[in-house]
Amino acid sequence: MKNKIQWLREVTGINDATPISRAHLPRMLAHLKWDDLNVLIYKCFGKQIICSIGNEWVGVDGKSLRGTLKSGEKQAIVHAVSHDSRIDVAQARMEGEKSSEITVVRDFIKETGLEKLRLTLDAHHCNPETTAQIEQAGGSYITQVKDNQPTLLAQCKELSKKTSMMSAENTTVTPGHGRIAKRHARLFPMTSLFLDQRWQKSGLSTLVVMHRETFDTSKQKTTMEESYYISNEDARSAEAGKGLADAVRKHWGVESNNWILDATFDEDALQVKDGNQSQVMGKLRSFAANVVRWSGAENFRAKIEEFIDLPETLISTLTQVNFL
Repeated sequence: MKNKIQWLREVTGINDATPISRAHLPRMLAHLKWDDLNVLIYKCFGKQIICSIGNEWVGVDGKSLRGTLKSGEKQAIVHAVSHDSRIDVAQARMEGEKSSEITVVRDFIKETGLEKLRLTLDAHHCNPETTAQIEQAGGSYITQVKDNQPTLLAQCKELSKKTSMMSAENTTVTPGHGRIAKRHARLFPMTSLFLDQRWQKSGLSTLVVMHRETFDTSKQKTTMEESYYISNEDARSAEAGKGLADAVRKHWGVESNNWILDATFDEDALQVKDGNQSQVMGKLRSFAANVVRWSGAENFRAKIEEFIDLPETLISTLTQVNFL
C-alpha cells in the first residue's frame, strides 16, 4: 500500500490519503463492522445483481472460516452463488455450530428477497419450514434428501421403484480433474405421495433421482452413488425435467467458489485472532473474487497477476462495474 500510495490517491481522488501499516491493518479491520460493510456492498452491487438474475438458479451454502484462532469460536459465511455466472450475489455471516445455518439461511433469503427466486440447497436445509417459506414466497427450490429426513428419504426411494417416470431421462458426461463423471437423472411426480402434515405447505411436486458414476483415471477405479432431490417445480415436460437435472448438477458451483477462496485467496490459511475480522476479510475476498469474474477471466491467478502488472486493467474493470 505504501509503494502504491500515489497511484491510489490518483485512482480514488483522495489526495490526502495515507497508507496504513501492516501492524495496524488488523486493528482497523477489527473495528470495521461486518454488517455495515455487507449493507454497503449489497446496496451498491448485490441488490442490482439479484434483480438481474431473472429465472436463473442460485446455489446457497455455508463455508467455514477455519483461520479464526480463538478456541471454540466457529465462524462461517453463507454464500448465494449464481449457477451460470458464478457471481457471489449475497452473503450472510454465521457464528456457532453448523445447525445454526438453518435459521441463518431462512433469515438471509427473506431479507435479500432470494426466497422469491429459484434456489438450490444441500440436505442440511431439507426441512419443511425452509421449503414452505420458499413455496409461500412464490420461489422455487431443489434440496437434497438425506438421513436427516429418514421418513421422507424412505418414501423417495420407494416412490422411485413403484412410480413411472414423468419425463425423459437425462444423461450428462463431465470430464475434469482426472475424473470422468456420468450423471443419469430420473424424474418422478410426487403428487401421489402421502406426506406428513408438516410438508403440506411445501408444494412438493417432483423427485429427482441422480445416479452418478465416476471413473478415476489415475486409479482406474469406478465409484457409483445415487442421490435424491425434491422440488416444488413441475417437471412433466422434457425441457423442465432437463432444467431440474441441470440445476442439481450446477449446485457444485457454490463449492467451486469455495475452492477458489481457499486455493487462490488462501482463506483457510490466513489466521486471525478476531471472529468479526475473519468475516470482514471473508466479505472482502468474496467481493474481490466477483471483480475477477466481472473481468471475464477464466484463470483467477493469471488475472490477479495481470491486475498487479498492469494496473490500468484493474482500473478499467472497476470502472465498468461502477466501483470507481
